[in-house]
Order: sequence, then structure tokens, then C-alpha cells
Amino acid sequence: MTLLRSPIRVMVLEDDGGLREALVALLTQAPGFVCAGAYAEAEQALGCLPGQKPDLVLVDLELQQGPSGIEFVRTCRRRFPEVELLVLTIHDQVEWLFPALAAGASGYAVKGLPFDKLLEAIVEVRQGGAFMSSSIARCMLEVFRRVSGEQLELEGLTAREMEVLGHLARGLRYDEIATELKIGVRTVNTHLHHVYRKLHVHSATGAVARYLKLRASGGP
Repeated sequence: MTLLRSPIRVMVLEDDGGLREALVALLTQAPGFVCAGAYAEAEQALGCLPGQKPDLVLVDLELQQGPSGIEFVRTCRRRFPEVELLVLTIHDQVEWLFPALAAGASGYAVKGLPFDKLLEAIVEVRQGGAFMSSSIARCMLEVFRRVSGEQLELEGLTAREMEVLGHLARGLRYDEIATELKIGVRTVNTHLHHVYRKLHVHSATGAVARYLKLRASGGP
């Protein structure tokens, strides 16, 4: 096990002056923590990062000037892979969460988190964990349940029905699908009616939308 140095050096990237000062005060006063710089812009933080040598950066996602927080996370992960990145943002929607995680964030905290919980989150991420605020965890659970349910529905299709649906998603007409699969157009229609019933949709558009959504999420 790698021994973690103490105190934990934390850099702050936050464009709200009041919150930035509050975070600096928190890190300065809390035992076991040191504030390794506080910045309003991503470029400033990146420029000072080699000299400050933080263990972790608290990153706001929406910055008023310059690169966004997500761009900072992506660049920092590439240039300084040893530095942990914990997002601290007002956004608790998956539309913000997934890009941040994909960019390289190791944790995602929503503003309003009590300061003692934020310190615990910093420690958890610094120790190799992956902290998430409870509201974000619930959002992820809902996404998982929805995608899992749709995947189960697709798994209920036969191999031939999946073939027909796949060709339909490629934009082929019914007669083109029939030619491709060497079956009759009436058989294509029959397969698609079975697909609609199993996926609980009423049109080719609905079936294709369900199919493409699952493929985009990494399903079959």
C-alpha cells in the first residue's frame, strides 16, 4: 500500500469569490489539510500546479472565464496523472456528471455539502476512493435501472428480430431488409410487430430510438 503524505495538499478552482475564500479558510483551519492555492480560472490553476504540488484539486465545473472545469479536469488528468480531482458544483444532473467522470474526475460533490462531509470526501478520494454526493448517486441509480430495463427488453428479442431491428436502425426500408435477410416483406412486418409488442412501442421510430439508446450506453 502506498503511504499517503499528511497533511493533504488541496488546490481550489472556484470562480465564486465568497465560496473560494470559505474553502481556503476551511482548508487552512482543518487539521491534516493545507490549501495549495486558490484560483478563479483554469489556466491560472494549471500554471501554478507544478509549483504548488497539490495532492487533490477541488474543481468547479462552470467557470466564468477561460476553459471550463471539465476541460481543466481533462488537461490535468493528462498532464498530472498523480493529482486527484474532486468536482464541487451546483449541478446534480447526469448530463454534467458523466462528462466530468469521463474527463477524469475521481469524485463528484454537490455544493451545499456540509464542510465536514467535504473534508471526508477529500480524504476518501485521496485514498483512492470515488466519492459521490447522495443526490448524484440516486441519479446514477435511476439511469442504471432505466438502461437495465431497456436492455432486458432487447434481450427478450429473438436473434432474427434483433437482425431486423438492426437493419431498420441503419435506415433500410422493409423491402431492403427482406432482400438483405432473404425473407419476404410480410415476414419482416411480422418480426417488427413482435418487436413493437416486446419493446412496448407503437412505431418503427420508437423501436429504433430504444435500440439506438441502448447501443449508445454500451448495450448489445
